[in-house]
Amino acid sequence: MSREIQNYDPTEVEGGRQTAWIKRDAYATPSPSQGRDCVYVKASSPFTSGNLHMGHVRDYAIGDAYARFRRARGDDVLFSFGFDAFGLPAEIAAIERKVPPAEWVERCGERMLAQMKRLGFSFGYDRVFYSSDEEQYRWSQWLFLTLLEADLIYRAEATVDWCDHCETTLAAIQVEDGHCWRCHNKVRLIRRPTWFLRITPYLEENHRRLTALEEKWDEISIATQRDILGYSSGVELDLPIDDGEILTAFTPHADSVADARFVVLSPRHPDIERWASEPAVRDQLDGLRSGGWERSARDAKSVPLIDTGHSAASPSGTGTLPVLISPIVDARFGPTAVLGVPVIDEADATIMDRVARGEDDLATSPTDRPLDAREAVRYRATDFSISRQRFWGTPIPVIHCGSCGAVPVPEKDLPVVLPRDIEPSGEGNPLAEHADFVNVDCPSCGEPAKRETDTLDCHFDALWLWIPAAVPPLARATEMFDHPDLRGWLPAKRLVAGADSGNFVFDQRVVTKALRDIGPLSFLEDGEPFAGCLFHEMVIADGRKMSKHLGNVVDPDELVERYGADTVRLAVLYAAGPAKTLNWNDGVLRFASRFLRNLWTYSQERFAALPETPENKEAAADTEFMRDRLRKWCDNGLERITADLEELQMHKAIRNLTRLLERIQDFEKRVVKRRGELSRADAEAQVAALLALLRALAPFAPHAAEQLLIAAGQPDGPELLGSWPEQLVFTPV
Repeated sequence: MSREIQNYDPTEVEGGRQTAWIKRDAYATPSPSQGRDCVYVKASSPFTSGNLHMGHVRDYAIGDAYARFRRARGDDVLFSFGFDAFGLPAEIAAIERKVPPAEWVERCGERMLAQMKRLGFSFGYDRVFYSSDEEQYRWSQWLFLTLLEADLIYRAEATVDWCDHCETTLAAIQVEDGHCWRCHNKVRLIRRPTWFLRITPYLEENHRRLTALEEKWDEISIATQRDILGYSSGVELDLPIDDGEILTAFTPHADSVADARFVVLSPRHPDIERWASEPAVRDQLDGLRSGGWERSARDAKSVPLIDTGHSAASPSGTGTLPVLISPIVDARFGPTAVLGVPVIDEADATIMDRVARGEDDLATSPTDRPLDAREAVRYRATDFSISRQRFWGTPIPVIHCGSCGAVPVPEKDLPVVLPRDIEPSGEGNPLAEHADFVNVDCPSCGEPAKRETDTLDCHFDALWLWIPAAVPPLARATEMFDHPDLRGWLPAKRLVAGADSGNFVFDQRVVTKALRDIGPLSFLEDGEPFAGCLFHEMVIADGRKMSKHLGNVVDPDELVERYGADTVRLAVLYAAGPAKTLNWNDGVLRFASRFLRNLWTYSQERFAALPETPENKEAAADTEFMRDRLRKWCDNGLERITADLEELQMHKAIRNLTRLLERIQDFEKRVVKRRGELSRADAEAQVAALLALLRALAPFAPHAAEQLLIAAGQPDGPELLGSWPEQLVFTPV
């Protein structure tokens, strides 16, 4: 053992360890093997936004600690990710900087990868990919065609959300309180032909599967799935209407259908045009679609309300119900028709007060001739648009022919390549003006035709971004969805992502089930991409979300430069449990720095002193009970730390690590108080305890932990950390 005590210099220590990891390719992804647990830790796919922020650091520090823990347990581990490089964020940033989006994406990716490596994240960097690479989005196009053939993608004219500033349609999840998720300008509703992803066939299964997920999914992730689904149970009735047809209406108030006083339809109801036949009603509906509805006004007092002038039979069997149109239905039950029951529902009571018809036009008291009701459910989640009128995205592999209609591009002709010589200005869709791209021959009849010039929203690319990391890079060109390694790595053991990732995960669960039924992922019987999931809350500062505008952004690079990567990682993980918002402050950095420096000095001093500690059998026999107590302290502490890591409760694990160090120090104080000094047996027990502590610390502060193990005489190499310390092992005298 070395007797030289080194000062703690994070820059030197971390640079040295990272060089050693690179030299021996320490975190290369193995091929999944039988007889060992194959653990895919799925990290979130960052937008190529320029730099890592503290939310990224929290996200990847959690995932990295878990990946390192599972490696130490002897498992095969896959820990990698891909950049979500297409879409509005990258395009707008490139326009602002007057560079081609591809150049901006590459620049951002290189910058962010350098930051990740400086923080010591143990990704399989050889598996990192960009969704904007041709060999990557070729498979997004393949997925589009596969789902199109299965009737899970369709094109229809529909009411969609439109951002005038970004000049594109948006999915409902990209509208936040009536504003565009990216530019924060107001959004309005318009009618236009749009490509949709059909998710409704899988809503019931996604809901049914939630109970089974509860074992390995945290409460936040389960709650987001329930909220996105928007499940409501109740009954539905077929109400006769004035032309002899029926209107199917739903209510969650199964015991009060006879108390219904009106019917309200979503503006997105499939038969909405039939109810807007009158010119005045049509004008009101068009006004709502073109921006007359403030999307943030969701309460029953201010939400738009259109009286169609039509009526439907009352469920009570007597009288009629006025038929209304209001977007409040979407926010509660999706694109459907709902009975208004004012005596039960407060929102319905408010709407009732706003209905202008006279009392004689409304339903009378219930009678003994009610309509038949049947059990039913509604889901707020519904099919969503996937096409955008922007340049920087996956080209939709469809050709429009005057004779043949919309013709899918043959798979052999994939990828449909996005022109790289375009520099978008943010005005209009430059693909539509690019003659070499637009003008093609119809693959069906050979006549002149036009390519689809909408591109796929980056949300579509994200539907399968968990697949490529599980496939060796050289095999991705031909075996992306049928490589044998997929059976070993899928489903991913753990997804670690921000709490705002729920929509991505929900739709990934839908597409996985679709690909199971279609065939490529048939081995995933449950249709779940992630066996376990942890969503963490955001990092804030000064009680507010970090924002350049507010001037409260914390730069990870500056923190690493000042304190070191291990201190930053330890601080982020210690500061709060994943279910809690992390309100950043420098106090937690000072704690982490103090802990690592104290451990560094204390450990090296004990390692250096051990060879000089004399044998003393009498003293050793007198303190044997103290060594037994130390063993129990360590065994209990290691058991807690292991359990915390298994549940990804990193803040608890670090607290237990700090308590374990206190126990080790307390052992020394008690022995010295009793005998005046440590015997050789006592010192060996203490060093054994420190070595176990360092191995348990390695998932959180890997650089310092490994360097201290080397200082203790452990050989530097693949076996440096040894096996995960389940129990303290030392030989009693």
